[in-house]
Amino acid sequence: MNRSLLIGLLAVVVVAGGVFVALRPFLPKPVPKAAPPPTAAELKDPGSDVVARAMAGVPRDDAGAAVDSSAIKSRWLDDLHGMDLTALTASQREIFLRFANSEYCTCGCGYTLAGCRNSDMSCEISGPRLDALMDSVRTGKIRSAKGVRTRPSGG
Repeated sequence: MNRSLLIGLLAVVVVAGGVFVALRPFLPKPVPKAAPPPTAAELKDPGSDVVARAMAGVPRDDAGAAVDSSAIKSRWLDDLHGMDLTALTASQREIFLRFANSEYCTCGCGYTLAGCRNSDMSCEISGPRLDALMDSVRTGKIRSAKGVRTRPSGG
């Protein structure tokens, strides 16, 4: 009878464990505790905190509020880091810049190709796309930017 009792208890434990494993996806998950916002001192000297360093670099208006990131990510850029535009004629350069400032990078950054290149020269998407665009404009495969974003007035 002891052996039967032991097997019965073992069976109950195995069944209970199976029920727990089966119901585990439906059990409530613990809510992680939110980190406190960085202090003014941390923003001035963020140290090694990546998020604080990134937030410290966000442009702010006169009231101290962060500037709309979509305006930053889609701003017009005439110079692209690491790209030699001197090989292009003036009209080719304008065509190149119109495409570079209107096409968005697909790496997930939300920047135009020009903006992505200037914010992250190691991007594996914007670099090759801009190189291909440069080659297409330089060789005459792209001769017009009709219908593409124009240079903002005053720029």
